[in-house]
Amino acid sequence: MNVQRLYRMLLRTFPKDLRDEFGGQMEALFLAELANARGFRRWRLWQRALADAWRHGWGARRDSWSRFRKTSSYIEYDLPRWRMDTLRYDLRHAVRAMVRQPGTAFIVVLTLALAIGANTAVFSAVHTVLLRPLPYTQPERLVMVWEKREAEGVMKNSVSPADYLDWARLNQSFAAIAAFNGAALDLTGEGDPEKIEAAGVSAPYFDVFGVGALYGRIFQEGDDVIGRNHLVVLSHALWRQRFGSDPKVVGRPIMLNRVSFQIVGVLPSNAKFPNTEAQIFMPLVMQGGVDPPTRTSHQFLVYARLKPDVTVVQARSEMDRIGRDLEKQYPTLSRGHGAHVTPLAAEIIEPVESTLLVLMAAVGFILLIACINVTNLLLARAAGRRREMAVRSAIGAGRSRLVRQVLVECGVLAVAGSAFGLAVATWGVQLLAAQMPVVARPEAGIVLSIPVLLFTLATTIVVALLAGALPAWHMVREDPAEPLKEGGRSPVSLRRRLRFGLIVAEVALTSLLLVGAGLTIRSFRAVLSQEAGLETSGRLTFRLALPFRRYGDGVDATRFFGELESRLAGEALIRQVGANSLPPLTGFDGRRGVVIEGRVVGPDDGPTRAHPRSVTSNYIQAIGARLREGRGFLPSDDAASAKVAIINETMARRYWPGASPIGRRVRYTDQPEQWREVVGIINDVKHWGLDAPVNPEIYLPMSQAPSEAMTFVLATNGDPLSLIPIVQRHVRELDSNLPLFQVRTMEQVAARSVERRRWTMTLLGCFAVLALVLAAAGIYGVMAHLVSLRTPEIGVRLTLGASPLGVMRQILGQALVQIAIGLVLGLGSSLLLMQGIRTILFGVEPTDPLTLVLVGVSLLSVALLAVAVPAYRAMTIDPVSSLRQSA
Repeated sequence: MNVQRLYRMLLRTFPKDLRDEFGGQMEALFLAELANARGFRRWRLWQRALADAWRHGWGARRDSWSRFRKTSSYIEYDLPRWRMDTLRYDLRHAVRAMVRQPGTAFIVVLTLALAIGANTAVFSAVHTVLLRPLPYTQPERLVMVWEKREAEGVMKNSVSPADYLDWARLNQSFAAIAAFNGAALDLTGEGDPEKIEAAGVSAPYFDVFGVGALYGRIFQEGDDVIGRNHLVVLSHALWRQRFGSDPKVVGRPIMLNRVSFQIVGVLPSNAKFPNTEAQIFMPLVMQGGVDPPTRTSHQFLVYARLKPDVTVVQARSEMDRIGRDLEKQYPTLSRGHGAHVTPLAAEIIEPVESTLLVLMAAVGFILLIACINVTNLLLARAAGRRREMAVRSAIGAGRSRLVRQVLVECGVLAVAGSAFGLAVATWGVQLLAAQMPVVARPEAGIVLSIPVLLFTLATTIVVALLAGALPAWHMVREDPAEPLKEGGRSPVSLRRRLRFGLIVAEVALTSLLLVGAGLTIRSFRAVLSQEAGLETSGRLTFRLALPFRRYGDGVDATRFFGELESRLAGEALIRQVGANSLPPLTGFDGRRGVVIEGRVVGPDDGPTRAHPRSVTSNYIQAIGARLREGRGFLPSDDAASAKVAIINETMARRYWPGASPIGRRVRYTDQPEQWREVVGIINDVKHWGLDAPVNPEIYLPMSQAPSEAMTFVLATNGDPLSLIPIVQRHVRELDSNLPLFQVRTMEQVAARSVERRRWTMTLLGCFAVLALVLAAAGIYGVMAHLVSLRTPEIGVRLTLGASPLGVMRQILGQALVQIAIGLVLGLGSSLLLMQGIRTILFGVEPTDPLTLVLVGVSLLSVALLAVAVPAYRAMTIDPVSSLRQSA
């Protein structure tokens, strides 16, 4: 489209008679100026043309329509005309008002920036997790399939290889079903050695998520058989970083844990998967071995894609039937087992849904408090502009015109607050993302996405209307003759009931936020007060994973870990050294069925399970745990000696109630000849987190239960991080290609186990403090303004003999009534509303009396302190000066 045609389209906004008379001259003048303009000036010309078309073109049409309505005897109501000229005047007036009162404008903009920024940041996370579709093909058809044990109250347990294979063979509900297991591997060869996150997946895994290969192919049936399984598929990020985006990488070898694998495919950049950030994928081997797939070892996550005509309810019903059939087929190994189907979206949303909704409610309260504060400031400013508005009304400005001006002024302030609020939101999203699921984690750029910007725009409009409605209503309802007769010096220009209601609402909203924050703080303290069963101070942890090709038979792995433990124990800075295959407070776990010798299992008893840990002989001392009964492991408890085990207190109570298990025997369900004698009982150690229950655990000596990956715990009297060079030196001397990973202090491990609760507590605490500051500022502003309005009245009272202390007592008493009513309403409402955060609390009830009392006392103290300053100012008013001021 050429320039001349585009300008003629703009001319069509003008009435036909104007186009016929002036259109040709306007077009010639515009084209001549455009031909001589360069760069930015051309944009200015188009901008001016658009503005003229809007102001004069559509404005002229509106005037014509208005005249037509008048000549046609239509009734013309006093509605705002919203023409561009008057709107531009209102905008200029609003900006000048901000410049004349920069302090008030700064406070309003800062208040709105904090409130709108907090709302935008939280909504960006809500949009990412709760509203935005998952980044997969047809995500509504994706589900997870869990093992369930209803008798034990467990509905989401990891899945055994045999169960997965049976489910894949028997189901008719899924278009594809796949198993997943995470791992960490050593990548060597080209480039520096590094530890990378990997995933073992069954062949249909990529079909489940609708992902194809960018180059090469994905896994296919038969790739998971031993002998044909040395294949890998690279993530797009690893392909780009490690192989320089070379499309010829397919078919090349790659060394993982010193084993050669062949690259068969590269994934596209938009490939997304839940619960993993794996950089490399390999077939999950479940077939072709000497032994059949196990049914008692559970370590897989299972994902599936529903067929187009199958619902979640139908799939759940079919998997229940399959679970019952397998229980009949394997009555010993599968007793009490079943399958449970859940939508994938629910699995991603559930961990953070309650927290996000609570945070959204919290920032909503902050927005309301900010609106109340801005309303108070605008009301105070409106009181000083009564004479101005009366004069404007007297010279012909209608009520709608005055209302529009006030709303435009408030809108300008809201837009400025929103602009700064977006900057606040960009920073806030980074904080919120810390605990989001991987596929649901918001990026900083999401603040500028269209849905979030539309939310910010809607919030800005709501703020402008809420904050400007009361000042506008108060202005237009007053008789303009009154301010002119009084000279603008009326002692009471605002209705006290309005001020009363605003303070009550502000206190009530703030108390609700404080109660929520107080409950989460009390809950967090209750979590921290839980006995972890170990000591965290002065301890360093690190993990080592040995390559299967070199240490695969178990004997070499045991010898390596034993040698490393001996070397580290000889260091003067290290008091104790121990290692565990599955470290505490991490949630990394495994579970196996066990048989208790002499225990009769009744029909109503649940399956007998235990969570195994392979440990070194000094592990219990290294973590600071305690033996409750019996003995620990000895160096003589090796592969050639009688097999032994140590159990935790929970296992002892559950399977040997009222009796000592020392000397009794236990074995795994799938190892009928390998009985183990229980030689000790260790105190319960929190494995799944401080706020999670303890399950039965069985500890085995590493020499009798070898593991290719161990987490070491080093106890020292000094700084644990100072031990890292010592560890690195000894590991390099034993194996120079073996990298350390997950190097952390035990205190960091413990802190990470409660990270989500700390995150919730911190955010709610920050929002509560912000609400308290806003409330205090709002109460102070209201009372200070009322005192200034009542200065002549107070001067008269002091002249007539009232005591300054009595004046102060009266102002404090009036404020106390408002604050008390707000507290009663807020704390009373919290008894009901706080039931909604029960799911994120631990060890404390939503109606916790101590929290309610502390919130009431704290808020009352802060509010009275905010009132005390203007009350003291009223007490010190000079009666003579106040009377002169009112004269």
